[in-house]
Amino acid sequence: MADEVIKQPHPVDWSRRQFLVGTGGLAVVGLGALFGKSVIGQAVQAMAGTPVSTGLVHVYAGDYYYVPNHMKWRVGDNISLLFHNHSPNRFHEMMIGQGFDTAPSEFGPVRQQFHTDFWDGVHVTISEAHAVDNLATNKAIVNCEVNPHPWLITAPGNGNFSPTLMPGGYIRLDFTVPNKPGHWQYACFVQGFVHYRAGMLGNLTILPA
Repeated sequence: MADEVIKQPHPVDWSRRQFLVGTGGLAVVGLGALFGKSVIGQAVQAMAGTPVSTGLVHVYAGDYYYVPNHMKWRVGDNISLLFHNHSPNRFHEMMIGQGFDTAPSEFGPVRQQFHTDFWDGVHVTISEAHAVDNLATNKAIVNCEVNPHPWLITAPGNGNFSPTLMPGGYIRLDFTVPNKPGHWQYACFVQGFVHYRAGMLGNLTILPA
């Protein structure tokens, strides 16, 4: 059944998202920037696909990158997005949006999530799921065919629509690409936003119908 759509206030109460704000965050960022933006970064760029995708689309999360890190969808096409977390020991999410909400920190403002949630008003069916930590529905209209689903968060204050997977987890989201042409991004903001700061970001182009 479809969950009720509830407007999310700002700022976001991230304490209920079960994210780990590690004390070693800066070290992780440094390693991610050194490793993810050199060898892995170049490999991911080389593998980035530009054809228009439809039907079953696989997105793989690693530490700290996505494959592919660029996609094109077309308004009105049916997509089955199968998101996999291939990290052996880290949780990862896939949030899609535009612009950023920021939060103050001792290191200056940090980007905590996208300002505009791609999934707002979109009908989404969750048809497969394994090792899901949480999925905040925000203003998406969600039908979950997987039972039980204690990880589905519909209460307000938990941020944008974003499946967060445990190591080895996956989730399948079936939907029709909404009439939202333009440039979007997908990113992982978990662990105190460390993953995004380490370069875990992809680009999504939505083409007109």
